[in-house]
Amino acid sequence: ILVVSNGITCLTWALVVLKVVAVPGYKALANEGDPTACEESLSPAIQIALAASLLELLSSVTGITRTNPAMVALFTVARSVIELLIAPMIGCAAWQHVCLGLAWGIGDSVRFGCFTLGALFPDKPLIKSIRYSVGPIAFPIGVLFEILMLIRAASDGRPGMYIVALLWPAGFYPLMKQLLKQRRKHFASLAPKKKPEIKQI
Repeated sequence: ILVVSNGITCLTWALVVLKVVAVPGYKALANEGDPTACEESLSPAIQIALAASLLELLSSVTGITRTNPAMVALFTVARSVIELLIAPMIGCAAWQHVCLGLAWGIGDSVRFGCFTLGALFPDKPLIKSIRYSVGPIAFPIGVLFEILMLIRAASDGRPGMYIVALLWPAGFYPLMKQLLKQRRKHFASLAPKKKPEIKQI
């Protein structure tokens, strides 16, 4: 079940990456985008990927995985707020939104791709190493563009959004802390264990 659900989620986020680097995503990134085309292409791709990501929340809540349901829920809700509420305020073709789609797409296609491969090849630590190397880079970049979207929304006559932008990192902290904790645990498990010294009498 996990192989199928993670594989599907990986493919949906990979599609988001393709939408960004292709038309209309690329043109929107270059400030030449057609907002209508972007809304008909990139936004639906991101929303489908977010919907597929709900499978991760379901797996954590039902106990199929050992992931903390509260952390997954926080992650899911934050992204849904950004895409469903904030993105329409600034427009799909806004460079902040297009860059966010690219960051989310790369980060989660790698993450769920590693989940999928890790389930198929559990004895290959390299898969987790890739995940824990890319994750701490992609995640903060994604959060940065989320904040930039909030600032853009605030600058369009919504001053209250500045407060939201200031508070947004508070949700980032526990998620990043958990990710770094998992990363340290993984790489510590790969370190060669020291053999106990035998003292000669």
